[in-house]
Amino acid sequence: MNSTNKNRLEFLITLICVILILGIPPFGVYAAFMIVIAGLVFGANRKELLRSIGLFRPQGVLPMFFLTAFMGLVIELTMEVFFNPLIERLTLSQIDLSQVQLPSLESYLTWVIVGFVLGGFLEEVLFRGFLMTRIAKFMKADMASDILALFITAVLFGICHRYQGWSGVISTGVTGFILGCIFLKFKKNLWYAICIHGFVNLTALTILYLGHYDFLRSLFWG
Repeated sequence: MNSTNKNRLEFLITLICVILILGIPPFGVYAAFMIVIAGLVFGANRKELLRSIGLFRPQGVLPMFFLTAFMGLVIELTMEVFFNPLIERLTLSQIDLSQVQLPSLESYLTWVIVGFVLGGFLEEVLFRGFLMTRIAKFMKADMASDILALFITAVLFGICHRYQGWSGVISTGVTGFILGCIFLKFKKNLWYAICIHGFVNLTALTILYLGHYDFLRSLFWG
């Protein structure tokens, strides 16, 4: 496949993904991910395509693990203590987490796996690895394009969580923006964003499971 046809195909895939994400959240996210994966699997140079979405080995796996675990914990605690209560006050609505039910340890562990696989890996490959890089590519592929793509994908990421209500849209949009910044900070190595996203979800699920959700929200705002 020549360069022109490749760019046209990537543009078409990007457009379809955006339509699916906006049209049928959250299920459109899964459909969009499958389309992206199909494009990668049937690509002429799979190694090059994987690297183009940031899936290349980091310099140190163990240091990355501890760093991303710490960053995921700090990001989620900061959101829960400071930003989410403020967002709920401004929108006059609570973040709807009714879909997350944790009546037992088994359900908690199941959601942890879901949080790393669907939240961490799937969403990061789609939003940061593919959409963010391709949107920037279709413009000038410079820092300004990266920043614009960062904002666009953060908005898309928030909208695909609208089943959590408008507070959830804003909260996840802010989280998506932070993850996008991390993606750029670490030279577009996607594994950092994937792991941090997974640890963000792990921290949130642990807070819910231990029953500390309301306590954390009362620490700063009362």
